[in-house]
Amino acid sequence: MPDNAAPLILLTRPIAQAERFADLCRDAFAEKAEILIAPMQEIVLRDLPPVPPNAALIFTSENGVRAYQAAGGQAGLTAYCVGDRTARVAAEAGLQALSAGGAAGDLVELIRRDTPDGPLIHLHGTHVRGEIAEQLGAAGFNVAGHVAYDQRSLSLTEEARGALTGPRRVIVPLFSPRSAALFAAELPDGATAEPICISVATKAALPLALQSGAGVANAPTGAAMLKALARQLSP
Repeated sequence: MPDNAAPLILLTRPIAQAERFADLCRDAFAEKAEILIAPMQEIVLRDLPPVPPNAALIFTSENGVRAYQAAGGQAGLTAYCVGDRTARVAAEAGLQALSAGGAAGDLVELIRRDTPDGPLIHLHGTHVRGEIAEQLGAAGFNVAGHVAYDQRSLSLTEEARGALTGPRRVIVPLFSPRSAALFAAELPDGATAEPICISVATKAALPLALQSGAGVANAPTGAAMLKALARQLSP
């Protein structure tokens, strides 16, 4: 492979999110990088509990919204969303979406300020962080969490393994601590990678050898991840 081969951006997100972010990368970087999609998680929807008509929903990812929509969930309810992307998906599903524009702590603060009267239902994945229901319960809210989808782990593809052990630069955006841990556990011997992490917590989930070269986005958003990638790709 020539020394001037374009770097490879390896995307390990679930397929729908990986494809969407890949499109953003192609628009932003064009010939500066190539994209390889190798999902390391698969989203499997579960059944949902009854949702009272006066309830408000809490979403910490768009997967929770999609699970609610797939189950025929009632439109029009208030939906407290961790970030703008999740809020957009909730609005498209017919919910009254409010975005915290940040991380779990920002979402808790948004709900505390809004002081909803009815019950709160947090629809989340099997692997959940932030202790949102616990924090809101301690503050006196009527809140319950429910697993709305599984995040099944997948093995790293042979194509991705080959890229990671080859001569080319491989930049790996990591969007959660679990994604970081799954990637690190599958990293083949002799592999080199340049992780870009969406948060400090995501970076902390990497082994020390990878942490030393890992970048961190300035905010826990897709837009900030694109900017971090742009910095990494700059000469």
